[in-house]
Amino acid sequence: MKYNYILILFLVLSTKAISQHISLDDDFKKDNRNLTFDKEDFKIYFDKEGMILENKHKENTKWTLINTDSDYDEIDFDIEASVTLIKSKSDEAGYGLVWACYKDNSNYHVVNLNANKQNKLYWYYNEKFTYDLKWTENKNIKNKKENKIKVSRRAQFVYIYINDELVVKSDNVSYYGSKFGFIVDAGTTMKVTKLKITEYPLSIDVVETFDPNMKMEKLPVSISSTEFEETNPIISADGKTIYITRKDCKFNIDSENDDIWFATKDNQGKWSDLKNMGRPLNNKGNNFVISSSPDNNTLLVGNKYAADGINTNGSGVSISSKTIDGWEIPKALEIKDYINKSKYVGYFLSSDNKHLLMAVERDEGLGLSDFFVSFIEDNGTWSKPVHMGNQINTKEDEANPFLAADGKTMYFSSNGHPGYGGYDLFVSKRLDDSWTNWSKPKNLGKVINSSSTELSIFLSAKGDKAYVGKSSDIWEISNTVKQDPVALIKGRVFDNKTKSILYTSIFYNDLKSNKELGKAISDPSTGSYSIVLPYGQRYSFMAEKEGYYAVTENVDLSNLNEYKEITVDLYLNPIEKGQTIRLNNIFFDSGKYDLLSESNAELEKLLKVLKDNKQLTIEIAGHTDAVGADNNNLVLSNNRANAVMNFLISNGISKERLTAKGYGETKFITTNDTEEGKQQNRRVEFLILEM
Repeated sequence: MKYNYILILFLVLSTKAISQHISLDDDFKKDNRNLTFDKEDFKIYFDKEGMILENKHKENTKWTLINTDSDYDEIDFDIEASVTLIKSKSDEAGYGLVWACYKDNSNYHVVNLNANKQNKLYWYYNEKFTYDLKWTENKNIKNKKENKIKVSRRAQFVYIYINDELVVKSDNVSYYGSKFGFIVDAGTTMKVTKLKITEYPLSIDVVETFDPNMKMEKLPVSISSTEFEETNPIISADGKTIYITRKDCKFNIDSENDDIWFATKDNQGKWSDLKNMGRPLNNKGNNFVISSSPDNNTLLVGNKYAADGINTNGSGVSISSKTIDGWEIPKALEIKDYINKSKYVGYFLSSDNKHLLMAVERDEGLGLSDFFVSFIEDNGTWSKPVHMGNQINTKEDEANPFLAADGKTMYFSSNGHPGYGGYDLFVSKRLDDSWTNWSKPKNLGKVINSSSTELSIFLSAKGDKAYVGKSSDIWEISNTVKQDPVALIKGRVFDNKTKSILYTSIFYNDLKSNKELGKAISDPSTGSYSIVLPYGQRYSFMAEKEGYYAVTENVDLSNLNEYKEITVDLYLNPIEKGQTIRLNNIFFDSGKYDLLSESNAELEKLLKVLKDNKQLTIEIAGHTDAVGADNNNLVLSNNRANAVMNFLISNGISKERLTAKGYGETKFITTNDTEEGKQQNRRVEFLILEM
């Protein structure tokens, strides 16, 4: 297709739209803008009804363009035009509207009609034609009568109407130029009776905390290389380990497929070089990490793995944990009634390891891929996916969910919510425990998002930094979205007698209800663990291992108002004669000995140990701090020890196996000069007398 064009400059002075604004409105009954043009093969002239474009050239298409002065990347708009075909040398010859043409005419969009009652919609960019619609029959088109063309841009979507009928909805537009006009094929004459451009504020709901001055910084070449493509950044809860997917790399196990690589950050904030994860996480297929548990000892990974750890076993999602021998071969998750009609899928495993988010296409959805959630069941399988509601889901594609450490703030990619490009990144907040009630999604703004495609974002538990895969590189940017505060509880697990490290499970519960909220494991090499606890309540957490009494700690996050890291080492006591074991989660009101309900979990645990070990006899010991009279403290400690003993007796433990004794202030384990020291001295313990 060859083009000759006449460029008529018409400046419409306007600033970025604050409210609805008509920037151009002409019925062309008079040549008010000096548009008349007269050459042998192309004429523009006016009669009492409108502007006539007469193309007498034998083969070249002609056009005329009007230059406005608005930034159409930054606003929404409606273009309304009325055109009539007067004559054409063939029924296939086109005529119509040129819109959003770039300044040097290298990028433009066309709505074309012809006498065959057909329409064609295309755009031209980088010397390439892209068709939203090739010549297609449209019985709504009127021959030699006025036809109305309307183009509406709302965020990333363009709606094109012919005679008030929607012909195409498209997101296949990445740039909006400031020139508008009309186009006629060779041997064709058309009349224009209207061109109106109405501008609106850009209909993108951006997060209130968006800062346009933020800068994205590419991670160092040790991670974001110049040689290979790196995507899909996954950051650990403590922000010190990053997993990425490296594509088309000669150092991958299979150079034609993707591999998982990782790097660590030292105490000075410097990232190490990337290292290949090796087998079994990398095999002959495409390998990638989806999410990491807070302890960084369990990874959710893409696809299914064969039992040999070398080959793939189809699409799906798998999980792998560290063992004494290294990472185990990933095991496929079993999801009830799992169906996905799309060739794409996205997953995320929540910090508590109990909620599996997924982007899949199912009959229960609104159209293309939607967000669903599955819940872990007692047997380790996952429930049938539940649709997550119409607030975050659209008729278009939702992709790559990421649930922040607070368990409520979800970041995701979508091309269905108003954005700047094909896919943008958004954030929404879960409003209740139904998993279907979410706040209105907010766009993360035009620093993170662009006119191209943004598909993934990941944050550490602190939530101050976001990591984004963009243009084959890994980028870091400050996160301005406020999440609910969380505490990262971390430490190591030891044998209290030998002080050797232990490989154990760590459970954390609601202290009041004793409801289990999540599970972690300690690193088999270092004994380290970490768990993430949201603000607003009191928690208990304990390490549990066969042959040991599970030591329980507690933390009160009722008034937590910012991210906090708390180090708590856990010491497990072997269940053997002579061991003294502290009952950390036994609670009394000040100066009283009535057991509070928050003590039930600890009491039930002690009860189970006694029932499982029939020969076990113990002494229950009560201790106080130095506050108060010595005699009063002795009586109080004795009463508290008896309260624990009476609970055990009332639940079936023989009195002959139990002794209760109060020691008052006689056995301090630390100073009484600090509140923390006093708290440690106020304790209930039991001593194993016989096994």
